[in-house]
Amino acid sequence: MRRRIACLVLMACLLLTTGCWNRAELNDLRITVAGGIDRVGDKWEISYQTIIPSSMASGTGGSAGMSSQPAIYVFSMVSDTIFGARMKSNLEASRKLYVAHAKVIVVGREAAERGLGELVDLFLRNSESRETVELLLTDGTAKDLLKKMVPPEKLPGASYSDIMGKESRFISIFPKKTIFDLALSLHSDAKSIGIPVATFVGEDTEENKEKLHSLDVLKETSPPLSLRLTRLGVFSGDRLTGYLSGRESMGLSWLTDQVKGTELSFPCPQAKNKHNSIIITSAKTKLRPVHAGTHYTMLVNVKLNGNLMESTCSKDLSKPEVIREMEKSIEAEVRDQMSTGWDAVRQMGIDVTGYADIIHRSFPKEWRKMQATWPEQFKRMDIQVQVKATIRRPGLIQKTIQLMK
Repeated sequence: MRRRIACLVLMACLLLTTGCWNRAELNDLRITVAGGIDRVGDKWEISYQTIIPSSMASGTGGSAGMSSQPAIYVFSMVSDTIFGARMKSNLEASRKLYVAHAKVIVVGREAAERGLGELVDLFLRNSESRETVELLLTDGTAKDLLKKMVPPEKLPGASYSDIMGKESRFISIFPKKTIFDLALSLHSDAKSIGIPVATFVGEDTEENKEKLHSLDVLKETSPPLSLRLTRLGVFSGDRLTGYLSGRESMGLSWLTDQVKGTELSFPCPQAKNKHNSIIITSAKTKLRPVHAGTHYTMLVNVKLNGNLMESTCSKDLSKPEVIREMEKSIEAEVRDQMSTGWDAVRQMGIDVTGYADIIHRSFPKEWRKMQATWPEQFKRMDIQVQVKATIRRPGLIQKTIQLMK
Protein backbone atom coordinates (compact mmCIF):
# COMPACT_ATOMS: atom_id res chain seq x y z
CA MET A 1 0.00 0.00 0.00
CA ARG A 2 2.82 2.40 0.85
CA ARG A 3 4.51 1.69 -2.48
CA ARG A 4 1.33 2.59 -4.35
CA ILE A 5 0.99 5.86 -2.45
CA ALA A 6 4.65 6.71 -3.16
CA CYS A 7 4.18 6.00 -6.87
CA LEU A 8 1.07 8.23 -6.97
CA VAL A 9 3.00 11.07 -5.29
CA LEU A 10 5.87 10.74 -7.77
CA MET A 11 3.44 10.78 -10.70
CA ALA A 12 1.80 13.91 -9.30
CA CYS A 13 5.20 15.60 -9.01
CA LEU A 14 5.93 14.78 -12.63
CA LEU A 15 2.72 16.48 -13.69
CA LEU A 16 3.77 19.63 -11.82
CA THR A 17 7.07 19.97 -13.70
CA THR A 18 6.72 22.36 -16.61
CA GLY A 19 9.98 21.71 -18.45
CA CYS A 20 11.64 24.44 -20.54
CA TRP A 21 8.49 26.42 -21.12
CA ASN A 22 10.33 29.74 -21.58
CA ARG A 23 13.25 28.49 -23.65
CA ALA A 24 14.65 30.68 -26.43
CA GLU A 25 16.14 29.02 -29.49
CA LEU A 26 19.46 30.43 -30.65
CA ASN A 27 18.11 30.81 -34.18
CA ASP A 28 15.40 33.12 -32.84
CA LEU A 29 17.80 35.54 -31.14
CA ARG A 30 19.70 38.58 -32.41
CA ILE A 31 22.80 38.75 -30.22
CA THR A 32 24.00 42.22 -29.28
CA VAL A 33 27.73 42.85 -28.71
CA ALA A 34 27.52 46.60 -27.98
CA GLY A 35 24.91 49.27 -27.41
CA GLY A 36 24.80 53.02 -27.85
CA ILE A 37 22.96 55.79 -25.99
CA ASP A 38 22.21 59.17 -27.59
CA ARG A 39 19.79 62.05 -27.06
CA VAL A 40 17.61 63.38 -29.87
CA GLY A 41 15.82 66.39 -28.46
CA ASP A 42 13.91 65.13 -25.41
CA LYS A 43 13.98 61.50 -26.54
CA TRP A 44 16.41 58.63 -26.25
CA GLU A 45 18.01 57.13 -29.33
CA ILE A 46 19.24 53.60 -28.65
CA SER A 47 21.56 51.84 -31.10
CA TYR A 48 22.42 48.16 -31.19
CA GLN A 49 25.44 46.48 -32.76
CA THR A 50 24.30 42.93 -33.50
CA ILE A 51 26.00 39.87 -34.93
CA ILE A 52 25.29 38.44 -38.40
CA PRO A 53 25.85 34.69 -37.80
CA SER A 54 26.32 33.74 -41.46
CA SER A 55 29.17 36.24 -41.82
CA MET A 56 30.83 35.11 -38.61
CA ALA A 57 30.80 31.50 -39.80
CA SER A 58 32.92 32.44 -42.81
CA GLY A 59 35.72 33.86 -40.63
CA THR A 60 37.84 32.37 -37.89
CA GLY A 61 37.56 33.33 -34.24
CA GLY A 62 36.13 36.78 -34.87
CA SER A 63 39.17 37.95 -36.85
CA ALA A 64 39.07 39.25 -40.38
CA GLY A 65 37.92 36.48 -42.68
CA MET A 66 37.23 36.36 -46.39
CA SER A 67 33.52 37.22 -46.17
CA SER A 68 32.41 40.18 -48.24
CA GLN A 69 29.64 40.90 -45.74
CA PRO A 70 30.25 42.73 -42.44
CA ALA A 71 29.87 40.60 -39.33
CA ILE A 72 27.69 43.23 -37.65
CA TYR A 73 24.48 45.09 -38.30
CA VAL A 74 23.72 48.38 -36.53
CA PHE A 75 20.23 49.83 -36.18
CA SER A 76 18.69 52.54 -33.99
CA MET A 77 15.32 53.31 -32.42
CA VAL A 78 13.97 56.47 -30.78
CA SER A 79 11.53 56.60 -27.85
CA ASP A 80 10.70 58.48 -24.66
CA THR A 81 12.41 55.77 -22.57
CA ILE A 82 15.41 53.54 -23.10
CA PHE A 83 13.39 50.35 -22.69
CA GLY A 84 10.72 51.71 -24.98
CA ALA A 85 13.31 52.14 -27.72
CA ARG A 86 14.45 48.57 -27.15
CA MET A 87 10.90 47.24 -27.53
CA LYS A 88 10.48 49.21 -30.75
CA SER A 89 13.30 47.13 -32.19
CA ASN A 90 10.64 44.48 -32.82
CA LEU A 91 9.32 46.73 -35.57
CA GLU A 92 12.55 46.17 -37.54
CA ALA A 93 14.32 43.10 -36.20
CA SER A 94 13.19 39.67 -37.38
CA ARG A 95 14.63 38.09 -34.25
CA LYS A 96 14.28 38.84 -30.55
CA LEU A 97 16.97 41.21 -29.29
CA TYR A 98 19.31 39.50 -26.81
CA VAL A 99 21.45 41.94 -24.80
CA ALA A 100 22.95 39.67 -22.12
CA HIS A 101 26.15 39.27 -24.17
CA ALA A 102 26.68 43.02 -24.70
CA LYS A 103 30.10 44.02 -23.38
CA VAL A 104 30.12 47.79 -23.87
CA ILE A 105 27.65 50.67 -23.78
CA VAL A 106 28.84 53.67 -25.79
CA VAL A 107 27.45 57.00 -24.58
CA GLY A 108 27.24 60.04 -26.84
CA ARG A 109 28.32 63.40 -25.55
CA GLU A 110 24.85 64.98 -25.45
CA ALA A 111 23.40 62.00 -23.59
CA ALA A 112 26.25 62.11 -21.06
CA GLU A 113 25.70 65.82 -20.45
CA ARG A 114 21.95 65.30 -19.96
CA GLY A 115 22.47 62.52 -17.39
CA LEU A 116 22.66 58.72 -17.22
CA GLY A 117 20.41 58.08 -14.23
CA GLU A 118 17.78 56.37 -16.39
CA LEU A 119 20.42 54.08 -17.89
CA VAL A 120 21.53 52.94 -14.43
CA ASP A 121 17.92 52.40 -13.38
CA LEU A 122 17.27 50.18 -16.42
CA PHE A 123 20.30 47.97 -15.86
CA LEU A 124 19.70 47.50 -12.13
CA ARG A 125 15.98 46.88 -12.55
CA ASN A 126 16.09 44.54 -15.55
CA SER A 127 17.16 40.95 -14.82
CA GLU A 128 18.35 40.34 -18.40
CA SER A 129 20.83 43.22 -18.55
CA ARG A 130 24.17 42.87 -16.80
CA GLU A 131 25.56 45.62 -14.61
CA THR A 132 29.11 44.50 -15.48
CA VAL A 133 28.76 46.10 -18.93
CA GLU A 134 31.59 48.59 -19.48
CA LEU A 135 31.01 52.28 -20.24
CA LEU A 136 32.71 54.23 -23.02
CA LEU A 137 32.19 57.89 -23.93
CA THR A 138 32.52 59.48 -27.35
CA ASP A 139 32.72 63.11 -28.40
CA GLY A 140 30.15 62.61 -31.16
CA THR A 141 27.20 60.23 -31.26
CA ALA A 142 27.28 56.64 -30.09
CA LYS A 143 25.40 55.55 -33.20
CA ASP A 144 28.16 56.83 -35.47
CA LEU A 145 30.89 55.11 -33.42
CA LEU A 146 29.10 51.75 -33.49
CA LYS A 147 28.90 51.84 -37.29
CA LYS A 148 32.67 52.15 -37.74
CA MET A 149 34.88 49.09 -38.18
CA VAL A 150 37.95 48.62 -35.97
CA PRO A 151 40.62 46.60 -37.84
CA PRO A 152 41.53 43.81 -37.61
CA GLU A 153 38.50 42.67 -35.61
CA LYS A 154 35.19 41.81 -37.24
CA LEU A 155 33.24 42.69 -34.06
CA PRO A 156 33.97 46.33 -33.13
CA GLY A 157 31.96 46.07 -29.89
CA ALA A 158 34.21 43.28 -28.60
CA SER A 159 37.31 45.28 -29.54
CA TYR A 160 36.12 48.25 -27.45
CA SER A 161 36.07 46.01 -24.38
CA ASP A 162 39.46 44.48 -25.23
CA ILE A 163 41.05 47.92 -25.63
CA MET A 164 39.79 49.11 -22.24
CA GLY A 165 40.75 45.83 -20.55
CA LYS A 166 44.33 45.93 -21.83
CA GLU A 167 44.61 49.64 -21.01
CA SER A 168 43.56 49.07 -17.40
CA ARG A 169 46.01 46.19 -17.04
CA PHE A 170 49.10 47.55 -18.78
CA ILE A 171 48.77 51.37 -18.86
CA SER A 172 46.28 52.40 -16.11
CA ILE A 173 45.77 55.91 -17.50
CA PHE A 174 42.05 55.42 -18.17
CA PRO A 175 40.83 52.56 -15.93
CA LYS A 176 37.65 50.92 -17.23
CA LYS A 177 34.34 51.55 -15.49
CA THR A 178 31.10 49.55 -15.51
CA ILE A 179 27.43 50.31 -14.99
CA PHE A 180 27.84 48.97 -11.46
CA ASP A 181 30.69 51.41 -10.77
CA LEU A 182 28.50 54.27 -11.99
CA ALA A 183 25.67 53.14 -9.72
CA LEU A 184 28.04 52.99 -6.73
CA SER A 185 29.31 56.49 -7.45
CA LEU A 186 25.75 57.87 -7.50
CA HIS A 187 25.21 56.51 -3.97
CA SER A 188 28.63 57.51 -2.62
CA ASP A 189 29.57 60.64 -0.71
CA ALA A 190 31.78 61.90 -3.54
CA LYS A 191 29.10 61.30 -6.23
CA SER A 192 31.67 61.42 -9.02
CA ILE A 193 33.34 59.04 -11.44
CA GLY A 194 35.71 59.14 -14.43
CA ILE A 195 34.86 57.27 -17.64
CA PRO A 196 37.24 56.81 -20.63
CA VAL A 197 36.60 58.73 -23.84
CA ALA A 198 37.25 57.10 -27.24
CA THR A 199 38.12 59.16 -30.30
CA PHE A 200 39.07 58.28 -33.87
CA VAL A 201 42.48 59.78 -34.57
CA GLY A 202 44.15 60.19 -37.94
CA GLU A 203 43.37 62.09 -41.13
CA ASP A 204 39.79 63.16 -40.48
CA THR A 205 38.27 63.39 -43.96
CA GLU A 206 34.87 62.37 -45.25
CA GLU A 207 36.45 59.71 -47.46
CA ASN A 208 38.24 58.12 -44.50
CA LYS A 209 35.09 58.21 -42.41
CA GLU A 210 33.20 56.37 -45.14
CA LYS A 211 35.93 53.72 -45.31
CA LEU A 212 35.43 52.85 -41.64
CA HIS A 213 31.77 52.06 -42.39
CA SER A 214 32.72 49.40 -44.94
CA LEU A 215 34.49 46.06 -44.82
CA ASP A 216 37.22 47.31 -47.19
CA VAL A 217 39.05 48.95 -44.26
CA LEU A 218 39.80 45.47 -42.88
CA LYS A 219 41.89 44.75 -45.99
CA GLU A 220 44.15 47.80 -45.56
CA THR A 221 47.59 47.54 -43.95
CA SER A 222 47.06 50.82 -42.09
CA PRO A 223 43.56 52.22 -41.49
CA PRO A 224 43.08 55.95 -42.18
CA LEU A 225 41.51 56.41 -38.75
CA SER A 226 42.09 54.41 -35.58
CA LEU A 227 40.14 54.22 -32.33
CA ARG A 228 42.07 55.46 -29.31
CA LEU A 229 41.35 56.30 -25.68
CA THR A 230 42.29 59.97 -25.45
CA ARG A 231 40.98 61.48 -22.20
CA LEU A 232 38.81 60.92 -19.14
CA GLY A 233 35.26 62.21 -18.84
CA VAL A 234 34.48 63.45 -15.31
CA PHE A 235 30.93 63.00 -14.02
CA SER A 236 29.34 64.94 -11.19
CA GLY A 237 26.39 62.82 -10.20
CA ASP A 238 25.13 61.29 -13.44
CA ARG A 239 26.10 64.22 -15.69
CA LEU A 240 29.29 64.81 -17.66
CA THR A 241 30.88 68.06 -16.49
CA GLY A 242 34.49 68.08 -17.72
CA TYR A 243 37.53 66.19 -18.95
CA LEU A 244 41.01 65.25 -17.77
CA SER A 245 43.98 64.85 -20.11
CA GLY A 246 46.10 61.71 -20.20
CA ARG A 247 48.71 63.00 -17.76
CA GLU A 248 46.06 64.38 -15.38
CA SER A 249 44.21 61.08 -15.50
CA MET A 250 47.44 59.19 -14.79
CA GLY A 251 47.94 61.33 -11.70
CA LEU A 252 44.39 60.53 -10.66
CA SER A 253 45.11 56.80 -11.02
CA TRP A 254 48.07 57.14 -8.62
CA LEU A 255 45.94 59.13 -6.17
CA THR A 256 43.16 56.52 -6.14
CA ASP A 257 45.20 53.28 -6.13
CA GLN A 258 44.13 52.25 -9.63
CA VAL A 259 47.58 51.62 -11.10
CA LYS A 260 47.90 47.92 -11.94
CA GLY A 261 50.77 48.29 -14.37
CA THR A 262 52.17 51.06 -16.53
CA GLU A 263 55.25 52.35 -18.34
CA LEU A 264 57.05 55.30 -16.83
CA SER A 265 59.63 57.46 -18.60
CA PHE A 266 61.99 59.43 -16.38
CA PRO A 267 65.11 61.57 -17.05
CA CYS A 268 68.64 60.51 -16.31
CA PRO A 269 69.87 61.93 -12.98
CA GLN A 270 72.80 63.81 -14.59
CA ALA A 271 71.36 64.40 -18.08
CA LYS A 272 67.82 65.73 -18.20
CA ASN A 273 67.63 65.48 -21.99
CA LYS A 274 68.08 61.69 -21.87
CA HIS A 275 65.37 59.40 -20.62
CA ASN A 276 64.96 55.90 -19.24
CA SER A 277 61.93 53.63 -19.30
CA ILE A 278 60.63 51.40 -16.54
CA ILE A 279 57.64 49.08 -16.47
CA ILE A 280 55.73 49.13 -13.18
CA THR A 281 55.04 45.56 -12.05
CA SER A 282 53.28 46.41 -8.78
CA ALA A 283 52.01 49.57 -7.13
CA LYS A 284 50.10 50.33 -3.96
CA THR A 285 48.68 53.63 -2.76
CA LYS A 286 47.65 54.02 0.88
CA LEU A 287 45.48 56.96 1.94
CA ARG A 288 45.04 58.44 5.41
CA PRO A 289 43.14 61.67 6.09
CA VAL A 290 44.11 64.07 8.88
CA HIS A 291 42.41 67.29 9.90
CA ALA A 292 43.07 70.38 11.91
CA GLY A 293 39.81 72.15 12.66
CA THR A 294 37.87 72.26 9.40
CA HIS A 295 40.91 71.83 7.15
CA TYR A 296 41.65 68.35 5.82
CA THR A 297 44.83 66.91 4.39
CA MET A 298 45.15 63.55 2.68
CA LEU A 299 48.39 61.66 3.32
CA VAL A 300 49.22 59.68 0.17
CA ASN A 301 51.83 56.95 0.46
CA VAL A 302 52.83 55.22 -2.79
CA LYS A 303 55.09 52.18 -3.06
CA LEU A 304 55.99 50.80 -6.48
CA ASN A 305 58.26 48.17 -7.97
CA GLY A 306 59.42 47.93 -11.54
CA ASN A 307 61.88 46.58 -14.08
CA LEU A 308 64.19 48.79 -16.08
CA MET A 309 63.40 48.31 -19.77
CA GLU A 310 65.52 50.99 -21.47
CA SER A 311 68.38 53.23 -20.42
CA THR A 312 70.28 55.97 -22.23
CA CYS A 313 72.31 57.13 -19.24
CA SER A 314 76.11 56.85 -19.28
CA LYS A 315 76.20 55.21 -15.86
CA ASP A 316 77.26 51.80 -14.59
CA LEU A 317 74.04 50.12 -13.46
CA SER A 318 75.94 47.58 -11.37
CA LYS A 319 76.57 50.28 -8.76
CA PRO A 320 73.83 50.58 -6.08
CA GLU A 321 74.19 54.36 -5.88
CA VAL A 322 73.36 54.67 -9.60
CA ILE A 323 70.20 52.57 -9.15
CA ARG A 324 69.21 54.72 -6.18
CA GLU A 325 69.61 57.90 -8.24
CA MET A 326 67.29 56.42 -10.85
CA GLU A 327 64.77 55.48 -8.18
CA LYS A 328 64.77 59.09 -6.96
CA SER A 329 64.08 60.27 -10.51
CA ILE A 330 61.16 57.83 -10.71
CA GLU A 331 59.77 59.11 -7.42
CA ALA A 332 60.01 62.70 -8.61
CA GLU A 333 58.17 61.84 -11.85
CA VAL A 334 55.35 60.08 -9.98
CA ARG A 335 54.99 63.01 -7.58
CA ASP A 336 54.77 65.40 -10.53
CA GLN A 337 52.05 63.30 -12.17
CA MET A 338 50.07 63.20 -8.94
CA SER A 339 50.43 66.95 -8.47
CA THR A 340 49.18 67.56 -12.03
CA GLY A 341 46.15 65.34 -11.51
CA TRP A 342 45.35 66.82 -8.10
CA ASP A 343 45.51 70.41 -9.34
CA ALA A 344 43.14 69.54 -12.20
CA VAL A 345 40.44 67.86 -10.11
CA ARG A 346 40.64 70.44 -7.31
CA GLN A 347 40.26 73.26 -9.84
CA MET A 348 37.18 71.52 -11.24
CA GLY A 349 35.77 71.22 -7.71
CA ILE A 350 34.63 67.63 -8.35
CA ASP A 351 35.74 64.91 -5.95
CA VAL A 352 36.47 62.27 -8.59
CA THR A 353 39.14 60.94 -6.21
CA GLY A 354 36.43 59.64 -3.86
CA TYR A 355 38.16 61.15 -0.84
CA ALA A 356 34.79 62.13 0.66
CA ASP A 357 34.02 58.48 1.35
CA ILE A 358 37.37 58.00 3.09
CA ILE A 359 36.84 61.05 5.31
CA HIS A 360 33.30 59.90 6.09
CA ARG A 361 34.57 56.51 7.30
CA SER A 362 37.44 58.06 9.28
CA PHE A 363 35.54 60.98 10.85
CA PRO A 364 31.80 60.16 10.83
CA LYS A 365 30.82 62.87 13.34
CA GLU A 366 32.73 65.63 11.59
CA TRP A 367 31.37 64.49 8.22
CA ARG A 368 27.77 65.18 9.27
CA LYS A 369 28.68 68.81 9.87
CA MET A 370 30.59 69.37 6.64
CA GLN A 371 28.64 67.13 4.24
CA ALA A 372 26.59 69.99 2.80
CA THR A 373 29.67 72.11 2.12
CA TRP A 374 31.98 69.36 0.88
CA PRO A 375 32.57 70.83 -2.64
CA GLU A 376 34.00 73.99 -1.04
CA GLN A 377 35.97 71.95 1.48
CA PHE A 378 37.39 69.78 -1.31
CA LYS A 379 38.77 72.82 -3.14
CA ARG A 380 40.68 73.84 0.00
CA MET A 381 41.92 70.34 0.74
CA ASP A 382 45.66 69.53 0.49
CA ILE A 383 47.64 66.37 -0.11
CA GLN A 384 51.02 65.25 1.22
CA VAL A 385 52.70 62.73 -1.04
CA GLN A 386 55.39 60.16 -0.23
CA VAL A 387 56.69 57.89 -2.98
CA LYS A 388 59.02 54.92 -2.59
CA ALA A 389 60.25 53.38 -5.86
CA THR A 390 62.29 50.19 -6.17
CA ILE A 391 63.95 48.89 -9.33
CA ARG A 392 63.80 45.11 -8.95
CA ARG A 393 65.58 44.17 -12.16
CA PRO A 394 67.94 46.48 -14.10
CA GLY A 395 68.01 44.10 -17.09
CA LEU A 396 70.37 41.58 -18.63
CA ILE A 397 73.25 44.04 -19.15
CA GLN A 398 74.78 46.09 -16.35
CA LYS A 399 76.46 48.73 -18.49
CA THR A 400 74.50 50.89 -20.89
CA ILE A 401 75.39 51.15 -24.57
CA GLN A 402 76.46 54.77 -24.00
CA LEU A 403 78.95 53.70 -21.34
CA MET A 404 80.35 50.85 -23.45
CA LYS A 405 80.88 53.23 -26.36
